[in-house]
Amino acid sequence: MDFLSARTALVWAVFAGFGIARLQATPFAVTLVDDPTTLVSNIFGPGITIVGTPTLSSLPGQSGVFSNFNSGPYTQSSGASGAYNLASGIILTTGIASGAEGDYIGGPSFDASGLGDAALSAISGSSTFDADILSVSFRSANPTLTLNFVFASSEYPTVGGTLPADPIGIFVNGSNLALVPGATTPISTRTVNANTNSGFFTQYSNPATPFNYGGATTILTATANVSTSSVNTIRFAIADAGDGSVDSALLIQGGSVQAVPEPSAWVLSFTGAGLLCGFVFFGGRVGAQR
Repeated sequence: MDFLSARTALVWAVFAGFGIARLQATPFAVTLVDDPTTLVSNIFGPGITIVGTPTLSSLPGQSGVFSNFNSGPYTQSSGASGAYNLASGIILTTGIASGAEGDYIGGPSFDASGLGDAALSAISGSSTFDADILSVSFRSANPTLTLNFVFASSEYPTVGGTLPADPIGIFVNGSNLALVPGATTPISTRTVNANTNSGFFTQYSNPATPFNYGGATTILTATANVSTSSVNTIRFAIADAGDGSVDSALLIQGGSVQAVPEPSAWVLSFTGAGLLCGFVFFGGRVGAQR
């Protein structure tokens, strides 16, 4: 091979390397964190002042800080397609949070032998176990609290039957915001899946899904009216229902818990070049982004 041919081959090899690097996604990663102050600092943003010291009720390893939670390309049962990426945030689980990492291999199922939670038991209608609850008191500079979250579970794709579904709750001043958008139904594997409220669900996982749960919701946006003159409270909570195995997770987007001025009746936003849009039901509880 002459010099010019060798140089040309080298150039193409370099470009090919860049191409491969660009195609390789940064993997979803979880760092186990049991310090509630660290967890809170990763999700609270403008307009909020923390009051006192946050608390975390869980067993070691159930919570963590994550980076690059990537849905991967998905096709909903309606045929609509999409993808999303939460660059950072926190994860609360009913098992070991690091079990969420890696491509889908059936989903984590770890019985932490932890206690349940009365509010979550009331939602599920069954005894709960392995509760993971982050509680925070705060003052708000503005009257509306907003935050983005995702629910994922190893209970997907099995839905229906008689077994209770793992409950989640985002309780702001005692009211649960983790509801199906536009409804008063708590979010679970039974109420949001490929057949029920499917517009808020991605798809059931396959070996190429870049996280180890059987499915996940789209990015959901919760809003609540809060006080600007007194202390408010928020509890992020998740638990196993019926038994202590088959894990589920609540992921809160980094910096998304914010206090904003009173919004208009509805907001429609478009992000990026693809079909990545969001809507927020400010008259209700929860909206969705896809």
